Amino acid sequence: MATIKNLEIDLPCGIFYNLSNLILDLNGTLTVDGEFMEGVLPRLRELSRFLNIFIVTADTNQAVDKISQSLMDTDIIIHKLESGRGDIQKLSFLERLGREKTAAIGNGRNDALMLREAALGICVVGPEGAAVDALQASRALFLDIRDALDIFLKTNRLIATLRK
Repeated sequence: MATIKNLEIDLPCGIFYNLSNLILDLNGTLTVDGEFMEGVLPRLRELSRFLNIFIVTADTNQAVDKISQSLMDTDIIIHKLESGRGDIQKLSFLERLGREKTAAIGNGRNDALMLREAALGICVVGPEGAAVDALQASRALFLDIRDALDIFLKTNRLIATLRK
């Protein structure tokens, strides 16, 4: 499903993340009203050099075709959910990738199971808000997706946030 990529983050409190994958919710997390937020696409391109990136979506805003076009020159994979329980589908997708080596970022109620079970679950409260369930299921909270993505590019920020 994905090539071998790796990001190791060793927190001084004995927690060690050995990540290969990053699952990202699309609507409300990476996009607003079906459009990538400014600065997101360059960060995704940079992150895809050392993490397998998967964008999951129910395509609420009917934007998958447009989003796919902007990612054509990358190895970022868009996974469109079937109708029905998106939360169960996202959890199943996480399990197929391997929860112990996968981080996840989301904002919706349908992200909560995925965020709770991922090696590292992060909630983003963006312009479309965030569900309390997603917040409670996460290990960290960011008010901007760009900041959430940056912790994987500047891992000392993650260490400062999550060490005990």
